[in-house]
Amino acid sequence: MAAHGGGSVSALRPPPFEALLARALAEHAAERAVFGLPRRSFWPGARELDLSIPQPGGHAATPLGMAAGPHTQLAQNIVVAWLAGARVIELKTVQVLDRLEIPRPCIDAPDIGTNVEWSQELPIESSTEQYAAAWALIHILHARGIPGMPGPIATCFDASIGYDLAGLRSDTIARYLDTLCDARDLIAGFRARLAPELARAADVDVPARIVDQVTLSTFHGCPPEEIEAMVEHVFRRHRLHVVVKFNPMLLGFEAVDGLLHTRMGYHDLSLDREAFDKDLKWETAVAMFRRLAAVAERAGLTLGAKFTNTLVVKNTRGRLSGDRIYLSGPPLHPIALALAARFADATEGAHAISFSGGVDAENFADTIACGLAPVTTCTDLLKPTGYRRLPRYLKSLVAAMEQTGARDLAGWIAAVAARDGVPGAGPYRNLGRYADRVAGDARYGAAARSPEASRETALDLFDCASCNNCTLVCPNGAFFSLPVGPAALETWDLVVEGGAIRPRPAGMTLAREEQWVLADALCNACGNCDTFCPESGGPYRIKPRLFESSAAFEAAGTGDGILIENGGRRLRARFAGQACTLERAESGSRFSDDVIEVTLDREHAIVSTRLVGSGEGHVLPLSRYHALRLLADAAGRTIHPLTGCC
Repeated sequence: MAAHGGGSVSALRPPPFEALLARALAEHAAERAVFGLPRRSFWPGARELDLSIPQPGGHAATPLGMAAGPHTQLAQNIVVAWLAGARVIELKTVQVLDRLEIPRPCIDAPDIGTNVEWSQELPIESSTEQYAAAWALIHILHARGIPGMPGPIATCFDASIGYDLAGLRSDTIARYLDTLCDARDLIAGFRARLAPELARAADVDVPARIVDQVTLSTFHGCPPEEIEAMVEHVFRRHRLHVVVKFNPMLLGFEAVDGLLHTRMGYHDLSLDREAFDKDLKWETAVAMFRRLAAVAERAGLTLGAKFTNTLVVKNTRGRLSGDRIYLSGPPLHPIALALAARFADATEGAHAISFSGGVDAENFADTIACGLAPVTTCTDLLKPTGYRRLPRYLKSLVAAMEQTGARDLAGWIAAVAARDGVPGAGPYRNLGRYADRVAGDARYGAAARSPEASRETALDLFDCASCNNCTLVCPNGAFFSLPVGPAALETWDLVVEGGAIRPRPAGMTLAREEQWVLADALCNACGNCDTFCPESGGPYRIKPRLFESSAAFEAAGTGDGILIENGGRRLRARFAGQACTLERAESGSRFSDDVIEVTLDREHAIVSTRLVGSGEGHVLPLSRYHALRLLADAAGRTIHPLTGCC
């Protein structure tokens, strides 16, 4: 299939609410899964323990959250994260500039993570719809006993916003936040489009208020006076609680350099001193936060801090484009903890601190024991097995709590403090000790990085290694498999020779039982599938790309892909830029490109051929005919991201 890359405005075309609801219910009924997540990966709850944390507007049932990023952009992704146990969802950062040209690929996370994306890829109106759709779907599924966790829904959405005061004051952002504070019209619009059966299934109470809190991202050198004015604006205009997300550069160049290079040994990562020079300085940040805390108290609202955003480094790896890339994953964990500990000391533990940075199942319980909540994750989910890693976070916390006899998170924090001999009281009593420990922990150092496997084979359209990694690591759920093979067919290449069509024997073999394809509408060419593919070429470039509509297929120009129409009776495709069409009927099929047309009977034998254009030496491989019919038949038998679209 054609390559997809280079800088571009995102081509994501999220499915409408009614399609998402129909797929979720049908998939759960038929396969005990929702949006590709099997029921065994649903979080059932910790029935004997209280894992809840207080949040503005209520409680979250678990302290596990999703950081703003590729996993919190589309409705279906948010629902999958919720099913797997995340109960605080930091929606992907929205800014007034919503037609960004983002380099492709934009993610490189084989072990440590780097990226070149920074805010929503959808128009703001679409982002609003996605977040409201996720909110409604979660409430509908919960009311139907999915995922089976008893009690109230106890899930909180957090609207991440940035990056300047002018954008935040704009009518566009005001409308976005106003809608998330009262989405009744938007949710009513979803309901109005539902067929009667789906409308009955969706007849549950969905609160109109989606968010009570925003996280303010201060990335890209946002000046302190702007940060302060932005927080005050949100307090005054929107009456929302605010969390200020700080950048790791706040720790200072020398401190970060000492951790990253001296302690952890990442000598191949080069810090960008200019990013430190332009970022917020420590004394300024603490003084600003104290002033804003007083403003929040007068307004009857809360102010919290989050540590941290990604770390700006120079692009010396050459895998992503641009001079700068943004670092996340294991090396960020000690840096973010050092900053959080310093802040807690400076503010005497008076403010709520949430956390993100290199979080995984192995360190989640320890991070929670520091009094940080919610603790959010992102980069770890870009690895195999993707969203299915989330329940392990909570299981590790439950196991650790059970070992100490703790029944709630306050008890867990106290138990760790007693175990480690940490004096004093307060929510962050364990934080400093843990930050010191991880700074010298080898698992976060460069020596612990896994060597990258060599790729000795090239990825092909069909019959890949069938590892399923592309399906699991895609944040958007774009990849899925179809039961197409195995098959061995004797077929023909039709060749134009001397002005006539001559058949030339050819074979077609599909050795694997499953073939992997992707939904074009859900692929933003982030490149994460390529990182974990054992073969070279990139699944998002090579694998069959299915389109959901004629408009999308035509908008792709000469890009390769397949469009299944009329329930599989008509297929349009482009292979290596060559367009072809397959028309199917009870009596047989007609397959053609712009030079040759062939009619085949029900047993796929050639009935007739004719020239419809000129092209001496032109070849029409009937293997393409077989590939199209087999894919269409398999797609018609399964539930997948394009179910109901073709």
